[in-house]
Amino acid sequence: MKTHCLLSMLMLCGIGGVVASPDGPMLFQTVCAQCHGTSGEGKVEIKAPAIAGMPAWYVNTQFANLREGRRGHDAADPQSFMMAAIAKALEPEQIRAVVAYVEQIPMQVPVGKDREIANANVQDGMRLFQERCMECHRYNGSGEMTFGSPPLIGRQSWYLEEQLKKFKSGKRGAMKNDVNGAKMVQVTNFFIEDDQMLRDVVAYIMTLNPTVKASPFENIGR
Repeated sequence: MKTHCLLSMLMLCGIGGVVASPDGPMLFQTVCAQCHGTSGEGKVEIKAPAIAGMPAWYVNTQFANLREGRRGHDAADPQSFMMAAIAKALEPEQIRAVVAYVEQIPMQVPVGKDREIANANVQDGMRLFQERCMECHRYNGSGEMTFGSPPLIGRQSWYLEEQLKKFKSGKRGAMKNDVNGAKMVQVTNFFIEDDQMLRDVVAYIMTLNPTVKASPFENIGR
């Protein structure tokens, strides 16, 4: 991750004075695509999440958290730490432009390793989701702006698992004035008792994603 994202950081050094009228797509390809992919699909090898189609209200909130020290403050969390540096290097108008573009990118449905999660019980995960997650993130995982709860569909299984662990350990959501993060810290500590429960609920969330249709050309030549 460091090599790719440090390139983005170096590019940022000259962006502020060069871009008079921020161009969202150009900024995305210059600054974000190195880590998050050209279509916002994310990259498992550097633990960069899919961000395609994320609503502007949520991405704006995360940029504010990163810029103001509520997220990305711990060097032991290298992905968030790097994102905080990038967020602080961008001008407010550049953030608005790239956020607007990200919201317009079609959501990427997780497949393969991005969707799989081993040793999980989907039925147990469904019960936990319905009891503790559904009220804020909605029955279909689409999120709810009123509660500050982001969409869970379109995110990779490994990313969701990692974020739940960060909330549970206090690496995320424990800083002052992170209201929504604090709710997740409580949920993960009070209701997710162990790694098995965590895997179960993530496995169920994966089932809420749309089914990926096979290409009509996939079986040609077999």
